[in-house]
Amino acid sequence: MNRIFKLGVIAGLFAVLYGCGGSGSGLINVPNPRVRFANLMPGIASAKAQVGADVISSDIPFGTVSDYAITPNGNKDLTVGDTTFSNLATLADQLYEENTRYTGIAYGTAARTILRLTQDDSQTGNGTVGIRVVNAAEGAAAMDMYITGTGDPLPGTESFNAVAVGTASDYSLVPMIGTNQYRLRVFADGDTSTALVDQVLTIEEQDRVTVIVYADPGQPSGFNALLIHESL
Repeated sequence: MNRIFKLGVIAGLFAVLYGCGGSGSGLINVPNPRVRFANLMPGIASAKAQVGADVISSDIPFGTVSDYAITPNGNKDLTVGDTTFSNLATLADQLYEENTRYTGIAYGTAARTILRLTQDDSQTGNGTVGIRVVNAAEGAAAMDMYITGTGDPLPGTESFNAVAVGTASDYSLVPMIGTNQYRLRVFADGDTSTALVDQVLTIEEQDRVTVIVYADPGQPSGFNALLIHESL
């Protein structure tokens, strides 16, 4: 094998291993982590969030989730503040792995907190949807959450029991409803007299979603819910 041919083989191998940057970790078909961020901080009309030095978004309206940002894999801080990056909250030194998507959730006022979720972007089986719930309502008690058809009465057993503030449930597989319309009702743990949230969610068959309940002073009950999709 002559020297020029050897150099060509080595150069080709180098290209296969290291690709051409941007969306990968240096290995072709091994994408870097993707991170998005939800601004659920009352009083912060628009938030800026970063993962390490990479800006996820400079304008995340309250009650919404940003698009994904790509960041190299490794350990780094997840940080959020207002648009001038004041009022900072930081979740320090977290590992972001290849082939993985993450959602950061900032909530609270006096003590702003960041909760990071690792997503499951796999579809569920035929005839089902996958739902997990998060309680991001600072200062609230644990919550019972019910997922039913839109016209169904409140069942005797909650879908998610006593979900504490700052925690996420496991995924629950729910039978698909023909209209793809589900009713979310949220109550203080053990008290079904007054719904804190009563909202219709649209979820497609085999979709996997997270429902985040958060404090919202703009609502009569003081609470709201954000639906985010995971299987893309």
